[in-house]
Amino acid sequence: MVIDNPILLALNICTLVVIIFSANLLILRAFERQTYLPLAMCLLAIGIIICQPTVAVFQQSLQPVFLILSLPAILLIAPSFWFYVQGLTSETPWHFSKKSFRHFIPCGIGAFIALLTFAMPTEISHALLVEGNEDILATTHVVLRYIIYGMLITVFALVLGWVVQSGIYFYKIIQRLNSYRTHLKDLFASTETKEIRWLTWLLVAVGGVWLATAVNLVLDNLFFTSELDALLSNAVILVMIWSLALWGLRQKPGFEELYNNQDDFLDDIAYDAISKQISETSNNAATTEESETKASTSQTNTNAPQTKYQRSALDQQHADKIAAKIENAMQNDELYLDSSLSLQKLAKHIHTSPNYISQTLNETLGMNFFDYVNKYRVEAAKQHLIQTSDTVLDIAMNVGFNAKSSFYTAFKKETQQTPSQFRKKSSVTSQ
Repeated sequence: MVIDNPILLALNICTLVVIIFSANLLILRAFERQTYLPLAMCLLAIGIIICQPTVAVFQQSLQPVFLILSLPAILLIAPSFWFYVQGLTSETPWHFSKKSFRHFIPCGIGAFIALLTFAMPTEISHALLVEGNEDILATTHVVLRYIIYGMLITVFALVLGWVVQSGIYFYKIIQRLNSYRTHLKDLFASTETKEIRWLTWLLVAVGGVWLATAVNLVLDNLFFTSELDALLSNAVILVMIWSLALWGLRQKPGFEELYNNQDDFLDDIAYDAISKQISETSNNAATTEESETKASTSQTNTNAPQTKYQRSALDQQHADKIAAKIENAMQNDELYLDSSLSLQKLAKHIHTSPNYISQTLNETLGMNFFDYVNKYRVEAAKQHLIQTSDTVLDIAMNVGFNAKSSFYTAFKKETQQTPSQFRKKSSVTSQ
C-alpha cells in the first residue's frame, strides 16, 4: 500500500473521525430532542463527499460507491442545515413534519440517479466514475448509452441546482437568525448565550470557501488551470467541521427553557380566544357610528405592534394595571438584578399572562422586554459608578449583566457614553 501524501490522508482521517464521533452523539441526543438529527445528517453527508482520499487508500473497491452517493449527499447538506437552524430557533420543540420532506426532493432525485447507477454494469460505472473514461460508452448498447446520457444531463442539472439551492438556503438562514435574535429580546433580558453568533461566523467562513471554490472552477474551465492546495483546503475543512461539531454539540435551542411552560402559553391562547369572542360579541352590539370610528382608527394606526396583537382582548385599562405591576416589580422588588430574568419569570412574579406583558411593554411602555430591563440595570449601574470605586466588570455583574460587552453596549445605548466616560464626567461635575 503506497500513500502518496500521508499528511493529506491524516487530515482526511481526522475529519472523518470528528464527523463519525459527533454524528453518533447527535443521533443519541436526537431521541430526546429531534433538533440534533438534521445536524447529524448534514455531517454524515459531508463525510460521504470528502472521504475519497481515505477510501482510495484503505478500501479502493468502495470508491465508486461513495462517488455515486456523493450526488444525493451534496443535495442533502443545505436542507439539513436549514432544519438544524430551524430547530435551534423554534419557540416550540422542533420535529420533522410532512411539509419538511419537500425540501428533500432534489436529494431524492439524486438518490434515484444513484440507484440507476448502481444498477449499471460494474465495468461501465468504474470506467466512468473512477477512470473518467467515456470511450466505454461507444461499446455499450444504444438504449443503455442514451439512458446514461440522460443521467449525465440530469446530474449536471442537479449540480447547477445545488449552487442555486445553497444560495437560497444561505439567505433563508441569515433571515431566520436575524428574526430570531430580534424575538429573543421580547422574551429574555440577557441574550448572550442564545444569539448563536458562532453560526453566523461559520456561515461567513463557508460562504468564503464556497466563493473561493467557485472562482477556482471558473478560472480552471475558462482561463487557465488553477488548483487549490489540497493540504490547505483539507485543513480548512477540518477546522470548519470541528467547529461545527463542537458548537453543535454545545448549543441548545434558544427557547428551550420555555418548552416546559408550553401549557401556560396554551392557556394564554385559550384565554385570549375566549376574551376575543366576548369582545367581538360586544362589538356586534355597538352602533354603526362606533364601528365606523373604530374602522377609521384601525386604518390610521397600522404600526407593527397593533398588527401583532390585533387578535388580543387586552384593553387599555387592563394594560395600565399590568404596566404598574411591571414597574413595581422593577423598582421595588429589583427583579432586574436577576441575570437570568426572562419574560416567563416576570409573568410568574406578577401573576400575569406572558402574552399580555409582552403586549403591554410594546404598546404601553414602548419597548421590548430586553431594552426595558436593561434600562433599569443601566440606571442602577450609574449609581454604582458615581457612589463606588468598584470595577466596571464588578458593577456590570452586580446589576444583572452576564458579560462586560453587553453592559457596554446597553450603557452606551442609554447614555451615549461608555461607563468609564460617565464615571469620569460625574467625578468632575461633583468637584
